[in-house]
Amino acid sequence: MSLRIKQGDAYTVPVRVLANGSPINIADVEAVEFRIGDVRKLYPGQATYDGESGEFMVPLTQEDTLAMPEDDAVMFDLRVKFAGGAVIGTQRMTAVPTADALSGEVI
Repeated sequence: MSLRIKQGDAYTVPVRVLANGSPINIADVEAVEFRIGDVRKLYPGQATYDGESGEFMVPLTQEDTLAMPEDDAVMFDLRVKFAGGAVIGTQRMTAVPTADALSGEVI
């Protein structure tokens, strides 16, 4: 994942979930938990799935990114709950760099 988060930014992060090198079948997915630092987003609900790109769209608000540490990094992790009840998470979390902002206000 090539991503850098600046405090105060708001945008959607595309996330492709693979199993054994292939995209997971969305029909087999009951839920997905995304963690970016202390921010938790769930599919379905907060995150959506784009069938054309095969990616989950995970929104980050200004409040989410303002709460992240300045000039540091947060860990990205996810867990998938499959329709059969199995829950499988990533084997390796990814560090996402964060950048400071001069303003700590939501606009």
